[in-house]
Amino acid sequence: MAQASTLIDLRSRLTGSLLLPGDDGYDDARRAWNLAVDQRPAAVAIPADVADVQQIVRSAAANGLGVLTQPNGHSAGADLDDVVLIRPRAFDEVTIDVDRRVARVGAGVNWGRVLTALDGSGLVALAGSNPEVNTVAYSLAGGHSLFARSYGLQSPAVTAVELVDASGEVARVTQDSDPELMWALRGAGGLFGVVTTIEFSLFDGDELYGGKLTFTSDRASDLLSAVFELARSEPTLGLAFGMMNFPDAPFVPEPMRGKTLASVDVLHIGGFAGGNQIIAPLRALGTPVSDSTAVFGIGSLAEVAAEPTNPMLYEDWSSASSGYDATSAQRLVDAFFEASAAGLTRIEVRPFGGSLLAGSRDHAVAGRIDAASYVGASVIGPSLESLAAAERAFAPLDAAVASTPATGDVPTFLDGRATLGDAFDPSAIARLKALKAQRDPSDVIRGARRLSA
Repeated sequence: MAQASTLIDLRSRLTGSLLLPGDDGYDDARRAWNLAVDQRPAAVAIPADVADVQQIVRSAAANGLGVLTQPNGHSAGADLDDVVLIRPRAFDEVTIDVDRRVARVGAGVNWGRVLTALDGSGLVALAGSNPEVNTVAYSLAGGHSLFARSYGLQSPAVTAVELVDASGEVARVTQDSDPELMWALRGAGGLFGVVTTIEFSLFDGDELYGGKLTFTSDRASDLLSAVFELARSEPTLGLAFGMMNFPDAPFVPEPMRGKTLASVDVLHIGGFAGGNQIIAPLRALGTPVSDSTAVFGIGSLAEVAAEPTNPMLYEDWSSASSGYDATSAQRLVDAFFEASAAGLTRIEVRPFGGSLLAGSRDHAVAGRIDAASYVGASVIGPSLESLAAAERAFAPLDAAVASTPATGDVPTFLDGRATLGDAFDPSAIARLKALKAQRDPSDVIRGARRLSA
């Protein structure tokens, strides 16, 4: 009762809205991107401005509540009984400064809008593969893209963060103003404040070449081996291998319906001639089922992966791996087929290396990735019951990567069971914990990921 009266009082002081359990719109507002997650926060806040955010944080701090920013519902899964969930929709600024090569983006903006604004500028942002992913949340949590082997992760590209801290004060954080906090913000997500706006560097990319090459499943191990070989010889080429069991359903295009297919997404910064020559070893594997490679601008980046853009029911799994050869490729493909019998839907492998290996952790906690590759997988189902065997489906993948162990990962790749300790080494976790204890000892600001188990 006391919590309810506190939240009702807070609502009366906001310009924006605050939805409580039982209110019209609460169930829609609390929905996670993964529809299998039934998160029930104490309230859902949709602040109208920075002053609203200050009111929310100060009220939470004074009444023993937490605050968690979750723009679109990704990375949901925490117990939110004592949490005010913030949806930062009103922070919708997108400003591109071509001369300074900097973008300024509000916390309510998805990557699709940013990429559209960049089209024709000759510059690229280190955006993810899905246009419906929130720009700020992605940027604060590592952010791996097909540009990563050329330019590194997105987090180190962040140059300024505007936030409301755990005391309710507004701050603009840069490398010069607060280097320790900036280090943490570049990868540890929203653990240190409610972020309202960020600025980040843009990079050269006047002409891009790439797309998706799709093959029948019997070519899968050869294709993944070729991807690993190409990753070694072409350290700036963006690559992502995938396998998918497509359902036999009317909404699936006829060439894919009811089939298991293997594919590779490629991205070359440059024109057709250079890019087409680089990916020749992939085409040498045989005639693809489909080939979407073309020259395109940054506004069409999302068409390379062509990922689903609507919330769905799923269970996910991820790991880092040191495997980077034909043997590890065959092991992963065999594991996929074994796991498919237990309901696995898809697997993805992204080679790291290139600029990811050359990066530094001095100014960004997510500044460097030592693992050879990321491996992720999902069971996607039409109902909660269909996800019941997910752990059994993931078991062959656990066994496959156990033979090629690696430490470190990108926080945005972590599955629902992971903590930031699965992405960062113990010294980085200790440093983050010390900063958290100093800046937010009452743990008012909650992150999508716990620091450690």
